[in-house]
Amino acid sequence: MDPKKKLDILKGSLESGIIDREEYKKWEEKLGPEAKELDDKIEEKMQEIHRQEQQEPKKSDKTLIIAIAAIVLLFAAVVAFSIFYKQEPKTLEELHVENLKGKLKPEQGYVYKGVYSFVTLDGLWYTQLTSPKGSRIYSLALRYSPKDLKDIVIEGNMDTGFFDSKPEFFVTFNPTGKEFSFIGLAVADFNTHMSKVFEKNPIAACDRNETEPCQNRPIVTCEDKDKLVLYVKESDKFRAYYNENCIVVEGKGLDLVKGVDRILYNLYGIMEQEEV
Repeated sequence: MDPKKKLDILKGSLESGIIDREEYKKWEEKLGPEAKELDDKIEEKMQEIHRQEQQEPKKSDKTLIIAIAAIVLLFAAVVAFSIFYKQEPKTLEELHVENLKGKLKPEQGYVYKGVYSFVTLDGLWYTQLTSPKGSRIYSLALRYSPKDLKDIVIEGNMDTGFFDSKPEFFVTFNPTGKEFSFIGLAVADFNTHMSKVFEKNPIAACDRNETEPCQNRPIVTCEDKDKLVLYVKESDKFRAYYNENCIVVEGKGLDLVKGVDRILYNLYGIMEQEEV
């Protein structure tokens, strides 16, 4: 039992005559300091609780202010995002529309010769063109745009009547060369355009019979005047030229791909053999 409560009981006993005043004084002297110490502790605890109650609203106010500030900043960010950010066109059609309106950056698209809309998507350059027979509209994809290739001059002359009359063409190369990956890339691009747009069937050939795969292929060079030929040659010097029935691209590495793209742009009528 705590001393304060015990003193209260003793005081009641004094008033009831159970104990006399002298005995009560003895207990009071003994328990008084303990009771006072307990009162002090209670008072100190009450003051601490009071201080906490006063501080708690301040903390709550601070938290509320921080929350409001965060909401304001978030709202401002959303507004700024909606003002300054415009979703980029995602389809070729959207890109061409934006390009024709002059809203694309030069590296994203441009209009070539005021006619052909060129836009880039996923590393390729696209334009739209009507097929030579006028029956379909194609979305053409090439690895290089006309601006990338305008300094390349195509030499020689193509027999256009002969080109138009042939339903197939022969793709030939040196099977003992080293640039097979780039030759394969250039040939694949050329074959895709020739078969889908010009509706000509590709026939794989070799320029010499010196490897096993070429034993079952036709051996074709530009000397075969009765055939329409694409001849991809490995060379230290880069050239793209016509030799009547023969389309020749010489070079190495990506120059072979550039040469094929340059030829295709000329066959499509988008670029002249020599651009001014």
